[in-house]
Amino acid sequence: MTTLLHVSDTHLGNRQYGSDVRKDDMAEAFDQAIDIAVDENVDAVIHTGDLFDSRTPSLPEVTRCIQTLRKLDEADIPFYGIVGNHDRKMDEQWLDLIRETGTAQRLSREPTMVGGDIAVYGIDSVTKPSWHSKDFTLEAPEDTDAFTLLCMHQLFAPPIPGSDDFMADHSTEEVVDRVGINLDALALGDYHKPEEDVVDDVLVWYAGSTERCSLTEEEPRSVSLLEIEDGSIRRRKRELDTREFAPISIEFSEGDAHSRLNDVLDQYVLEDKVAHVTLRGERTALTSSDVYSAVMDRGAAVAKIKDDRGRQELDLGDGPKGDIQNPDEIIDEQIANEGLSETALSIDERVRGDEGLSNSKDRVADEIEQDIKQAQDEAFSDDEAEAAEEVAE
Repeated sequence: MTTLLHVSDTHLGNRQYGSDVRKDDMAEAFDQAIDIAVDENVDAVIHTGDLFDSRTPSLPEVTRCIQTLRKLDEADIPFYGIVGNHDRKMDEQWLDLIRETGTAQRLSREPTMVGGDIAVYGIDSVTKPSWHSKDFTLEAPEDTDAFTLLCMHQLFAPPIPGSDDFMADHSTEEVVDRVGINLDALALGDYHKPEEDVVDDVLVWYAGSTERCSLTEEEPRSVSLLEIEDGSIRRRKRELDTREFAPISIEFSEGDAHSRLNDVLDQYVLEDKVAHVTLRGERTALTSSDVYSAVMDRGAAVAKIKDDRGRQELDLGDGPKGDIQNPDEIIDEQIANEGLSETALSIDERVRGDEGLSNSKDRVADEIEQDIKQAQDEAFSDDEAEAAEEVAE
């Protein structure tokens, strides 16, 4: 039997609510996951994206990640990963840098054999503009009886449950059709809640994130222990010991103050928890700072105060629902609908990518001009070649 540990969406470096405590929590959850891999003596660890929360993690965050991965290296357990949408860079990826330390390897469309009979593949997070032109074809393993497992970082339905509040980006059935080989399993990242389904006889699942990245992620955090034998797979969740959240809603009437606040907070045990307090109703003399101090005085590790008092409820009707998208995702969706050329997509990536952020405007402009010139040369060269063929005929 071959055993793998599936870890995903660790979001290292995430200072949730601006808190260094939460940043440490993210790192400690990842550390727990790696300890499980060592304790279980798995054959390999697979990570399905968003190792880091940002494409520009700090040096201490990268260093701490490598130190954690060294525990796997010392136990002779390989770490295989793909790149998620949060930590995706334009060219070289952080996984490429970590690979140079000997503590990680990056999966690709070529098979990585684990345990002799498991072919593991990986496709990095694909932006919406590049989705239809992306080559998903996987190289078939030499052993035709090998169990095939693909790792991706996308929002697919199923297993993401369909609802008005959350829509997947693509269908799982489409991906299964495009890989070009018989796929046995699809391990996914990006969705932070554990979900599972079967699509065209392929087991598909999300392991979920290792720490809570939002208040809505109420389920216990976990990783997936995969046991593969004789062409079949069994998945078992291993829960992680993570910091608890305490969601609190307090309704205020005119004249309410500290006594109202204390009456509500006294109903909760906040010691070492993340307290997320929403204030509703009428505005009073009590400030958000007063609430923050009261929560922290009760031993909370982190306090997030959302003051909605005095706000008029708006009927959004058919307006947008669900989680708020980040600007890059919104731009990606708009670009995907424009049917732009590969050159245009490349220019967009250059402007919004790492080079656009770190380089001078003149340098980026020069590089874009070179891209356009190269595209023109190739286009005119093709036209000239076709004209010559017509003359020859």
